[in-house]
Amino acid sequence: MIKLSLKDEKASAVADRVYDRLWSEQGLRTTTADIEIEAVSGAVTLNGRVRTGQLRGQADRLARAGLNGWQLVNNLISDDQVIMDLAGRLAADAATATANVHIDVYMGNVYLNGTVRSEAQRAAVLDLARQTPHVAKVDDLLTLAR
Repeated sequence: MIKLSLKDEKASAVADRVYDRLWSEQGLRTTTADIEIEAVSGAVTLNGRVRTGQLRGQADRLARAGLNGWQLVNNLISDDQVIMDLAGRLAADAATATANVHIDVYMGNVYLNGTVRSEAQRAAVLDLARQTPHVAKVDDLLTLAR
């Protein structure tokens, strides 16, 4: 979903152009992207979530093409950003580095599959996942190794 939020009526023309450009891209329109376009005199901000970094970049390029000199702030978070951040945290932590965890993220919801060596390791994995920025929810599908 692509939404428009105007804080300043003077920003309406630029915001409408950005909205139209984003809406014209099927990948942004038909995925489960959740984008809010906020326009205040002189600046347009993109907030929300997209599935991939490629969609984030695409939204950025399309929005910049409609700005006519205005500033763009791209605050979109992609699911693959969250995956990379969480994977890095798990690998860097001594308590979780040996866990065999597969991470999937869908619009900020994290799904953890795989095996852990102990309940303590499971708890450490879940704690790190919940502490990772931009994680909305964590589903524990982990199993204990035999």
